Amino acid sequence: MTVDQNTLRRRGVGLIAHDPALSYGGHTLYTPITSTGEIHLVDIEGRPVHTWNSPHPPGRQAQLLPDGNLFYAAKDTGGPVLFPIWEVYHGGIFQELAPDSTVLREVRHPFHHHDASVLRNGNLVVTVVEPLAPADAARIRGGIPGSEAPGGVIYGDVVVELDWDGREVWRWAAIDHLDPEDFPLDPHFAREHWPMANTVNESADGSLVVGFRSVSSAVSVDRADGSVRWRLGPDVLAQQHHPHELPGGTLLVFDNGSYRDTTSLPYSRVLELDPRTGEEVWSYQDNPPQNFYSPYMSSAQRLPNGNTFIAEGSFGRLFEVTPGGRVVWEFVVPQFRAFGDGVGLESSAGAQNSVFRAHRYAADRFPWL
Repeated sequence: MTVDQNTLRRRGVGLIAHDPALSYGGHTLYTPITSTGEIHLVDIEGRPVHTWNSPHPPGRQAQLLPDGNLFYAAKDTGGPVLFPIWEVYHGGIFQELAPDSTVLREVRHPFHHHDASVLRNGNLVVTVVEPLAPADAARIRGGIPGSEAPGGVIYGDVVVELDWDGREVWRWAAIDHLDPEDFPLDPHFAREHWPMANTVNESADGSLVVGFRSVSSAVSVDRADGSVRWRLGPDVLAQQHHPHELPGGTLLVFDNGSYRDTTSLPYSRVLELDPRTGEEVWSYQDNPPQNFYSPYMSSAQRLPNGNTFIAEGSFGRLFEVTPGGRVVWEFVVPQFRAFGDGVGLESSAGAQNSVFRAHRYAADRFPWL
């Protein structure tokens, strides 16, 4: 028998485990990062129940809108390439898709990367980059020496609000509100991009939570004046993804843990924190901890029954845990594909099933199925 040479696929894909007595149930939405534009929905038994199809590959992920349509952040493959890894994490196209994949509306931004979401007012909030002025670039600390983008450029993050006609109605530039002395790049990261936003989403009071991977920080931005209400830094987080507010005001975050200062052992964990103090309210990690580790991407979602749905994004492992940390559902993304030659970093080589995020929804959110 020929042995499959893909390590992850060889270990098994699809539904791995399910405890129906303890699982929340529902349907799971995921978008393989190397897909050509397919967004998948599976039921609690891991069976495919629907697929959306876009002519564009993912610029990261898709999520369900309140009216049942899909918001899809896609990749503009014809857009500018600012530096090598930009080919992997840029997006540029935002679509609202009907259940039959009809594009209902679309807007583009050539310098979008990583995250985008729909605000309660119906507009989009997206993370983009702009080149820093030379004087500001000289203020950036840390990172790998000499690793700036071509021409010695450092790109800085800007959060923009767009309407669906593409008009910018609000903006927040990191360099205007964050002191680079207080937000140095981790020494393992390139200096081409500061501070590398990978998350933006709206809190209940209208403020925005923005997460920055390369400086291991998350902040709350007051949209009225751009001020930073609170910050969690590398004393708490390590290259985290998907920080977002829970209904009680705490923060749920996937803490990747690649270069955590307090241990030589890389492992991931999911944290629920008091964002103003950094105090831990709840956490999940595996035992032994190295059994659960995603060096990049990933997400966590608190479910209505108190369970937490987790995407170990680097390895396409989606699972659900109880408040006590018991795994009650596990699914491994079965779709494997390679980016192709010359794309990004070593981590982008070869066939993979990684996802930026995944989402669990109650089955009744899909009455059209």
